[in-house]
Amino acid sequence: NMCTTSSSDSAPPVLHAPFHITLLVASLYVLSGVTQPLLMELAKQAGLADKSCQIYMQAYYLGTASVVLLARNDEQLSWKTTIKTGAVASIDIIAQTMNYSGATMAGPTIFAIVYSSVTIWCALLSRVLLQREMTWLQWLSVVVVFFGLGVTGFSSLNLGPEVARGTVLIVFGSALHALMYVLSEVLMNNESEVVSAKRYCAVYGSSACFIYFLWQMLYTRRHFNELILEPMQMAGTTYCYALIVLFAIALMSMLHSATFFHTVKYVPGGSTSAGVLKALQAVLVFAATSLAFCNHFGGEEMCFTVDKMVSLCIVVAGVVLFGKATEISERKGTKSIGAKQTYKRINSLSDFELEAARKNQV
Repeated sequence: NMCTTSSSDSAPPVLHAPFHITLLVASLYVLSGVTQPLLMELAKQAGLADKSCQIYMQAYYLGTASVVLLARNDEQLSWKTTIKTGAVASIDIIAQTMNYSGATMAGPTIFAIVYSSVTIWCALLSRVLLQREMTWLQWLSVVVVFFGLGVTGFSSLNLGPEVARGTVLIVFGSALHALMYVLSEVLMNNESEVVSAKRYCAVYGSSACFIYFLWQMLYTRRHFNELILEPMQMAGTTYCYALIVLFAIALMSMLHSATFFHTVKYVPGGSTSAGVLKALQAVLVFAATSLAFCNHFGGEEMCFTVDKMVSLCIVVAGVVLFGKATEISERKGTKSIGAKQTYKRINSLSDFELEAARKNQV
């Protein structure tokens, strides 16, 4: 979730959507978020997850770039903002490469637990880089989440060095991913031009997709036989199945990005709802991995354990607590240092959407 701010003095009109549509879209948002780490595990089992080729991440960002189809009516970004967006995308390439490489090493359950901390990392980096105030309840939730991550880290040591290394990659990848959100917030709150969330996401996804495409041409193409085809043959993967897995990764990435905008704009509850949805994703990944992969693929990292359950409960409680604390601080009008800014949902509407909202209110 992007931790974007808006000024209470210039809040855009509130748009409403039918409840059943919002519920459906929010469900698709959670479902796509749950399936992504599971699909990465399927890519690993199919021999498609070589960490140097990153062919599965090419599919991932191809899906994100597809959001451009939803941004046709939005204003184009200036070249200056486009270049800055490309730089932010480069940071996220490193972040997501670490996250999903770590996921293939540590398994989807540990990935889900640690990746839930992105919201907390976002708050901490906003405090450091944007000098944003945090209430004592928000600080308490940060402590709770990091305690839960500590439990996850110690439990991963018992699962072998590869799982432990994967867990470390996900921790640092989650922090870098949060940095991308904070930098994106700065760009999207650019006072010199209107930056819609959909247009920004499309440019960011296209930039990352292009960089990964260059990597495929310069590196993967030369090592395709030994790093992709041979592992596929050893795993018994057909070309058709490989394409299905990669297409599913791209499709879920596109669906997750597309439903994100509707979810953050219309789902009631603001920050609390965002925290609950993130926590729900972690719980569902935890359950789905145990059911689908335990005793079928990998080792103990795929199965339910007491340590994982404890750490999951702690992290989920911390994330939900942070969302609730954020909502309380917003109601009280807590100000950041030097500016009227608080943690809020994305409300970056395009000129087209704002004009439509004004007409509906007349």
